[in-house]
Amino acid sequence: MTISENVVIAPYTTFKIGGPARFFCIVTNDDELVEAVTFAKEKAVRFIVLGGGSNVLFSDDGFNGLIIKNEMMGKTFTDDGTLYSVVDANAGEDWDEFVALTVEKDLFGIENLSSIPGKVGAAPVQNIGAYGAEVGKVVASVRVLDTETMKFVELSFVDCKFSYRDSIFKHEKGRYIVTKVRFRLCKQGEVNIGYKDLAHFFADRKIAKPSLKEVRNAIIEIRKNKLPDWKVWGTAGSFFKNPIVTAEVFAELQKKYPELPGYPESDGRIKVSLGWILDKVCDAKGLTLGNVSTYEKQALVLVAKPGATATEVINFSNELMKRVREKTGLIIEGEVEWAVV
Repeated sequence: MTISENVVIAPYTTFKIGGPARFFCIVTNDDELVEAVTFAKEKAVRFIVLGGGSNVLFSDDGFNGLIIKNEMMGKTFTDDGTLYSVVDANAGEDWDEFVALTVEKDLFGIENLSSIPGKVGAAPVQNIGAYGAEVGKVVASVRVLDTETMKFVELSFVDCKFSYRDSIFKHEKGRYIVTKVRFRLCKQGEVNIGYKDLAHFFADRKIAKPSLKEVRNAIIEIRKNKLPDWKVWGTAGSFFKNPIVTAEVFAELQKKYPELPGYPESDGRIKVSLGWILDKVCDAKGLTLGNVSTYEKQALVLVAKPGATATEVINFSNELMKRVREKTGLIIEGEVEWAVV
């Protein structure tokens, strides 16, 4: 493993923004990961683990610490003799390629999470979700390096404390570094097409019982038509979380905005469509300030044009937060990790 100095971060993120990292390295196995963390501790500098760089915004001034690029590869599929297959994937594996492989093997559980950029290691950290599915629901365990004890441990599904776009990894930042994720995928499941966009897609085509592959292809097409291509544009997908409010708060909001969409949670609260609020209430779809804008087809997505700075992105996001607060009283949270700005 080689530790380099003054490496520009921007090319390693989908926002294509970020100055030089003081130190930078690529790790491909356990020993290199331990070596990298030990180096950071000895130098008394912060470290951040980077996968696909699809959910992070770095400062224009760079990062005064160590960036650890996780490229641990490998995956195994094991039939445990039940209705499920146990699938282990290392953190550096490309997420969408992994999803495609599970679909090829007729395994149900993550097909609705197709076409999401990033690596496998980020999936449990963010508890990524889309089109009515969340990865936490099929994660059996996560193998991590505990940087406090410098030992590799297995965290169970319960240990991970999954909730909407959240997990223990966000609350104990820097302590756990994901090295491998174990999934439990169903061999004889049913596709989930209850989400509005998917339901309309198959209803329009008069397909009552789509296959796994048809669901994956549908999501790829829907996302392509709805979201900017992160390989071309600087973006991190949805920049904010959809707020979750009490039924009482939602009822008050609907008095003012009768068409406001809401989705019931298991605890009785309601998940509010922030995209709808930004579009219909805040008039923010396609809004442009300097080199940053909301995407013309989805106001929840921020797009950074060439030359955009992290400061511009932050200022733009603050403007959106202000508009939402003034119009609805809601305090919204970022989904993108921008504490490193």
